[in-house]
Amino acid sequence: MPKSLKIGMVLMLILGLLRIFASIQMVATGEKNLDSGVLFALNGIAIIGITLGAYRKGEKWSWWTLLIIVMTVPIYCIFAHGWLAWNIVGLVLSTLPVVIPAKAILYPKHD
Repeated sequence: MPKSLKIGMVLMLILGLLRIFASIQMVATGEKNLDSGVLFALNGIAIIGITLGAYRKGEKWSWWTLLIIVMTVPIYCIFAHGWLAWNIVGLVLSTLPVVIPAKAILYPKHD
């Protein structure tokens, strides 16, 4: 497994866990309703599930799927709330796990 894929995998797992914990925090503090919290948690669960399965093996479809799943939340937040500091941080943190292993997954070296 290429080093960039390992780094991407660890970052994806962290991102998935972060989204689950953030959803719990947002519902507990009353910032979001239960429906939004559940959707955000399911987003994190999907990230973790795909990462531990196909993404770990470097399957191309998993990279494309995670690209969509991971980028949906920060892009929505930017459209809904504007270019706030937390939205920019979320966009950067969501982009790194997708960009770092992109070359290793999309253009694998054939030995």
